[in-house]
Amino acid sequence: MSYLSLTSLTKCYGPTTAAEDITLEIEKGEFVSLLGPSGCGKTTTLQMIAGFVEPTRGRILMDGEDITHRKPNERGIGIVFQSYALFPHMTVVENVRFGLEMRGVPTAESRQRVGEVLELVHLNQLKDRYPRELSGGQRQRVALARALVIQPPLLLLDEPLSNLDAKLREDMQIELRNIQQQVGTTTLMVTHDQSEALSLSDRVVVMNQGRVVQVDEPFNAYERPSDAFVSSFVGKTNLLTGLIGKKQGDQTAVRLGDATLELMLDGPRTSNQVQISIRPEKLELTDCASGKLKGRVKTRLFLGNHWLYQVDSSAGELFITQPNLGKRGVAVGDDVGVSWSPGAIRLLEEKVHG
Repeated sequence: MSYLSLTSLTKCYGPTTAAEDITLEIEKGEFVSLLGPSGCGKTTTLQMIAGFVEPTRGRILMDGEDITHRKPNERGIGIVFQSYALFPHMTVVENVRFGLEMRGVPTAESRQRVGEVLELVHLNQLKDRYPRELSGGQRQRVALARALVIQPPLLLLDEPLSNLDAKLREDMQIELRNIQQQVGTTTLMVTHDQSEALSLSDRVVVMNQGRVVQVDEPFNAYERPSDAFVSSFVGKTNLLTGLIGKKQGDQTAVRLGDATLELMLDGPRTSNQVQISIRPEKLELTDCASGKLKGRVKTRLFLGNHWLYQVDSSAGELFITQPNLGKRGVAVGDDVGVSWSPGAIRLLEEKVHG
């Protein structure tokens, strides 16, 4: 049995459905992220699990017990909010100890648990400071320590790193993953940041318009997206349209600009077009003669460890990333060829409506 089980979880506000038919199984000790754009229903789902929002229908089981209608303070869940929600008049150690005091934990045990969790998040030297005297990353660690000290069966993270600058955010991603693996707490995080979800999670739950569209390991969600939305939201991609030609055996000729692809198409198609996804890093700039597509460089951006090119090609506009190997490479206005290796092309599923 899964540790956290959501079955047909739905929340409606009048005629508006914020989250619809969310069904998900999370194993004990797993780190799972709800990933999607603003308004996709991920925060509503988290709030239903926490008990802050009453589901319209559906069930929530935690460790085999139905908690669907329990009050938030009866669930024992640890929560880290986007704003951290620290008490400004309390020191670090007082903020962390607060949850234990509310639960009536004996003083000796409380002191020990607070000391252990402050050491875990590297805040022992700052325990007597107030939140206003801490950096954003330090306040985030206090919020995490406060959630972990009660030894929750489930830890919920609501955009916990969104208020940090890029460098600190990256550092805290590593820190958060290390802490979660060390403690082993089952963790569910809400985020709209694709790199955050991919780097931290055992599995990602991609949501769109209130529904779950793909549940997968990060690598699979990136490399084998279920549809055009997942392909474009989980990382950057080039979405191209190919024209279906003649079929020869198991293969079908698909015209993509001035290139012809031999692809295996499953089942009958409702149109003569297919949608194709190619990640920018899987495209390679070559000379015109050796490229599968012909194009011209429209824009070139230097991003430190790699170059980003915008290329007008016979198949449409392409974004291509190339590693920085110490050379400037092609320039804006250059005619180029574009190639890719076998397996770089991802044929997206056709959505049938009706």
